[in-house]
Amino acid sequence: MLNMKEYFQKKYPKDNEDEIMVRVLDHMKSQFFNTFPSKTSREDAMSSSSQGSMGSNMFEGLAGESQPDTEPVLEDFWDAMIQAMTKGKSQQ
Repeated sequence: MLNMKEYFQKKYPKDNEDEIMVRVLDHMKSQFFNTFPSKTSREDAMSSSSQGSMGSNMFEGLAGESQPDTEPVLEDFWDAMIQAMTKGKSQQ
């Protein structure tokens, strides 16, 4: 991680510490999703026959339990984490 920080500091010498942190986290985010593609991109790559078996095994939730219409997107969690870290650092 230190190597990535140093790399981005050299590449963007005018950026402050917070901007470098965001660049490192964005890089980690893209590497993560290249290694572990999101469910949507995996489903797009699956054949229709395997989708049928996967759909029947998915957890539906308890009867009467409210479920959101859409599943949260992993990219949103990363973005929220980056935003929270930059806010927390700026408030110190």
